[in-house]
Amino acid sequence: MARRVHIPGLINLLEVTDPGEIRLLDADSRLDRSLAAGGGLINRLRLARLRQALVFDGEPLPALLGRDAEGREARHAELGRRLDECADIASWRRDPAFESLVAAVAGQGEGEALGPAAQGVLGRLFHDDYRADAASYAAARRLNDYPRIGALKALFQRLSGRLRRDRRLLHERARGDAMTLHATGVAVHNLMESLESMRALAATPGAASLSSAAVLGRCLGVPETLLRQMLAPLATWCCCASPRPFGPAATRGWPSWATAGRAVRPSASSWRCWPIPGAGP
Repeated sequence: MARRVHIPGLINLLEVTDPGEIRLLDADSRLDRSLAAGGGLINRLRLARLRQALVFDGEPLPALLGRDAEGREARHAELGRRLDECADIASWRRDPAFESLVAAVAGQGEGEALGPAAQGVLGRLFHDDYRADAASYAAARRLNDYPRIGALKALFQRLSGRLRRDRRLLHERARGDAMTLHATGVAVHNLMESLESMRALAATPGAASLSSAAVLGRCLGVPETLLRQMLAPLATWCCCASPRPFGPAATRGWPSWATAGRAVRPSASSWRCWPIPGAGP
């Protein structure tokens, strides 16, 4: 059942946890990614955090681009081509970090090696000489956490230059390429969740007897949140106790967005929506 929290001028939040409702919202074209300003104070503060972390050279990373963003389809096609080229396990085995990943997942290596190795594997999908290390992976973790950390900690990262240095390091390693930045700064954390789940599963009795489908079901990671903004008034049975328009909204703390958490794999499991003033009740 949807739950709504509304404090005028401060926050207007709708959270949906039912998998069917999440899929309904995700399929609605009136929900899209956007960085348009709007909403209450908390909405605007959260949006500012997203911009500070995930906008490079004036352009949002792919995770924040709308359905109709210029060049989005071309970038997706290029990414699909790259992934198809390396779909064969032999391609992965040629990567210098592959053996480190396998050893760490099997419990034969240090768990700390997983992060830089995973980041390097993803980076080399785009640049053969991409270099990942403990510093670049730590920067990626801080960047990914930045939109969700406390206000004082975020302020300290800005004033100390920590956020600027992290962004510069990741930008330089990615050679300014948005897809590489997204893979090594954002998507790598979903891969890491899967690898850590595999490492934990490998240490349990009977793990070797599990089917591939069972392992995937336990280990595949999904994004913690999916960001969507309501671009037009939305009237749907899952948005309110009574059917009435719920105006353009935003995700998990970000202005005018709708977010999905994760109860269902491979899709997320809860949505939070933030209406834009004047678009609905």
